[in-house]
Amino acid sequence: MMNRKKAVFYFFLFTFLLQSTYSRALQQDDFKNYFKLLPKPQNIEFSEGKPHSFNNLRFLNLKGFTEKPVLGEMLAVLPVHATVEEGTLTLELSSDPALPTSLEGYMLEINGSQVTIRSKGKAGIFYGCQTLVQLLEDARDQHVLIPACKITDFPDLDWRAVHLDLKYHLDAEHYYYDLIDRLSHIKVNAIIVEFEDKLRYRKNPLVGASHAISIEEFAALSRYAKDRHIEISPLVQGLGHASYILKHGMYKKLRDNPKSDYVFDPLNPETYKLQFSLYEEAMAATPYGKYLHVGGDEVYNLGMSERSKKSGLKPFELQMHWLNKVSKFAIEHNRIPIFWDDMLFSLSGLYNTMRDPIPEEKVEKVWKENEHRLQENVSLFPKECLYMRWSYWEPGILGNLKAIDWLKSRNFNVMAATAAQDMSPMLPRNNSNFLPIKEFCKIAIDKKLNGILCTTWEDSSPHFETFWRGLYDFGMLSWNYEDIQVNDAHALFRHRFYSPALSDDLFEFQDDLEQALSFWDTALIKLDKPVELDRGRGGRIVYPKEIDLMELPDSLQSGKWGKSHNWKITMAQRELSRYNSIKSKIETAEKLAIRNNYSLSLLKQINELQMYPARLILLLNKYDIATDKAQKKIVQNEIREYVAGFKMVRESFEDVFSKTRFIKNPDDYIRDQNSGNMLANGTSNSDWMHVYELAMNKQINSWLSVK
Repeated sequence: MMNRKKAVFYFFLFTFLLQSTYSRALQQDDFKNYFKLLPKPQNIEFSEGKPHSFNNLRFLNLKGFTEKPVLGEMLAVLPVHATVEEGTLTLELSSDPALPTSLEGYMLEINGSQVTIRSKGKAGIFYGCQTLVQLLEDARDQHVLIPACKITDFPDLDWRAVHLDLKYHLDAEHYYYDLIDRLSHIKVNAIIVEFEDKLRYRKNPLVGASHAISIEEFAALSRYAKDRHIEISPLVQGLGHASYILKHGMYKKLRDNPKSDYVFDPLNPETYKLQFSLYEEAMAATPYGKYLHVGGDEVYNLGMSERSKKSGLKPFELQMHWLNKVSKFAIEHNRIPIFWDDMLFSLSGLYNTMRDPIPEEKVEKVWKENEHRLQENVSLFPKECLYMRWSYWEPGILGNLKAIDWLKSRNFNVMAATAAQDMSPMLPRNNSNFLPIKEFCKIAIDKKLNGILCTTWEDSSPHFETFWRGLYDFGMLSWNYEDIQVNDAHALFRHRFYSPALSDDLFEFQDDLEQALSFWDTALIKLDKPVELDRGRGGRIVYPKEIDLMELPDSLQSGKWGKSHNWKITMAQRELSRYNSIKSKIETAEKLAIRNNYSLSLLKQINELQMYPARLILLLNKYDIATDKAQKKIVQNEIREYVAGFKMVRESFEDVFSKTRFIKNPDDYIRDQNSGNMLANGTSNSDWMHVYELAMNKQINSWLSVK
């Protein structure tokens, strides 16, 4: 009896403490310290009403809806009530002129237990709910109340898209659904999916890989995305980057250059018969899409086929012949064509001014000398096409701005394309490419472009989980641009993505991991000094045909190896310290994280994998400085044991990596041929991820066998 009384007492005590924990109201000045919304709303006004607890909501009231909309997990459980009672979330579609004009805009009002979200469009209601969920999460996670307030919000750009590149891999089906949910949370409203050979084309089955996604499966995913106000459109490369098609013997006759699987012959009628067939099936897989991205970038040496030579057409004319034909097809099928625009400027002698940071006076000189080449061909530009101006590193340079202005001044529609991942292996670099993303979002808004795409390129095939920091930056800056600094942006990311407990700069480990990977990239190959990486990208962006590994110590010349590799030894010691710091931060983060623990598990394994070369270098130095045979024998055994342990390091990494991703291609898969030198195209299994480590381990085992 006494135990029962105690149990009742403790139950009521716990309930009282729990309720009092959530009774802490905030001053308005404290709001920004606790509530970190991403993207940030355009305007927040505080009122004198009662605060709101995260668990106040009990009912859902709908006005102007014929059916219950998709709301997300936290709000989806609320039952629909015809009347407004205490604890009601009211969603109202309205034509009230006081509301934002954008159908994605909304007005969210909180007063006590009542919450109202009003919008002129269903998308606005959905985005208002995403903001509400973030408020509720922060209130719950930090045991605070939400002050009475009114949020008015709308996007700076109407089209905010993310690129899904399937060139070298596929993920498990559930991962794509999860990806849709997470993108919708940050108000991304479009996806451009680059299928390559990962769609099961019915009319041209040879093009689709045997493990490809069916048209019906992807159409179902497209419907799921549509319900969350994300519109999926396909990208089907047609002129260049066509190795996924032209590698097959059946299609060699369509090559512009018979020796290359890279470019289609733009004057072969069979080219269009095949391309249009692929377009039709890609559109069937994305039935709610507005666009058809036809690619068309980096088509060098065009005009090598017999048809092209006989035609007398110049490369620019051949490029535009193709673009006009595929654009006409898109329009006839109710899609707006999107085209990578680089070849327009490349074939006009202007492209270097858009890519390289050269003096502005030289830029002006080059444009003065060559702009007429664009103008002479302007009649060839299809008006209905959207010209996508891509710049992944320095979008603010003068040449890039001049290219945008040239297109807009002639009434062409222009979109921007930035990158959360360019070509770096294992993990995006340069603070997840924060500055270029930020800069191009501002340019797109200031110049009133038709939208912006954030690309995630597959050349080195990092896991998509490593892209989220850059994608959150993109979601934030494309919705409501602000001049935020990188540390503040990434504190906001950690708060939203993992937990408020991780927002402090003490938990910034991803930048450290980027730096660590810069050493891992090339640590095992022969170098006289640290490599200068192009734009900070990783040093493993292509699969090496030959590997020039660093030499190993000579047992008869102790100390010589260390002298010639002193800089590597110093860097390896530094990386060991950095590794320990990263490991400690991630392990603490795993204990504090509320969301996205899988990302932490993956980054943790990347840290373990990247440390392998540094530890190996330190062991080789230990062998080199050993002064007698007995000592060297002991270290030899340490090296032998360490190299043998790489199998376990690799397995641990790949076990986590493959929880969502298929880590090898099927046995019948044909890799890109003579143009496919990208890292992830190196092998059909996962050996390409460890290309230098596997080569070095083989060399060391041979070295050990003769000692």
